[in-house]
Amino acid sequence: MKKKNVSRRDFLKQGAGLGLACAGMSLLSTPQALKAMIGPTVSGPLDLAVAVGGDPAGNTIKAIEALGGIERFVKKGDKVVLKPNPVGTNPPEAAINTHPDVVETVARLCLRVGAREVVVVSHDPLSSFQGNGTVDAASRAGASVVAATSRDLYQAVPVLRGRLLRNEEIIKDVLDADVFINMPIAKDHAGSRLTLGMKNLMGINWNRGYFHQNGLDQGIADLSTVVKPDLIIMDANRILLTNGPGGPGQTREDKTVIAGTDQVAVDTYTATLFNLTPRDVPHIQMAYELGVGEANLKKLNIKEFPVD
Repeated sequence: MKKKNVSRRDFLKQGAGLGLACAGMSLLSTPQALKAMIGPTVSGPLDLAVAVGGDPAGNTIKAIEALGGIERFVKKGDKVVLKPNPVGTNPPEAAINTHPDVVETVARLCLRVGAREVVVVSHDPLSSFQGNGTVDAASRAGASVVAATSRDLYQAVPVLRGRLLRNEEIIKDVLDADVFINMPIAKDHAGSRLTLGMKNLMGINWNRGYFHQNGLDQGIADLSTVVKPDLIIMDANRILLTNGPGGPGQTREDKTVIAGTDQVAVDTYTATLFNLTPRDVPHIQMAYELGVGEANLKKLNIKEFPVD
């Protein structure tokens, strides 16, 4: 969340406004029909930038540039927190973790425009960060890594709009950040159907077991009302199609990075890569009903940018 008259912590304590009423949607669901689903180009600022065809670093740079550049989000002196999906020690070819090149690229861009520090965080053991290349990527860029496995690294905040959650303990670095960038990888998930941006936020809270025991999808949706990333960068360079979230499973090289500021919109668009709509991924639909973001892609200005 960008710096305004209130801090991120104050914003989280105050909560956001009332959720939007649920509206009917009629969405096509196959990648081949994506242009028809989106419809004619909507005027106004770009909502989603989709970079396709390059390597992970090139796609990331192009998607961010299309949204106005990293300087639109990061100012000199900002503390920037990055949240990849660093679970396990698999290499990028397994499509389990956010590609290290995506992490390194974003960290470099933030520091280049004057961020005072960039911190890469997740509720995962340091061995995972090390084994999958995230530590080395962060180090090359000049960023630090926090493996948030200790409860004293968290702070309780209220979930004012939650239907399942009432309070959640969130990583303090996220609460204190001037800029929070969510950097998920797109993959299959046995429990929530897909792991995308909002599901990735489970890596910033302490008691993830409560979600699984009491309502995973509603917990994900509720958490998305508390923490609003300033930017979402979806790694769909190689996606996991089966046996997620840990694999091994079938993968597909999509050579795609999707960037935007609307959590529901980014996840909805990414779901189409799996031939799914929000109604197929309950937490996306639930977050839409809570007013977190827009699930009707026809209302959004979405552009695809080829990367050589």
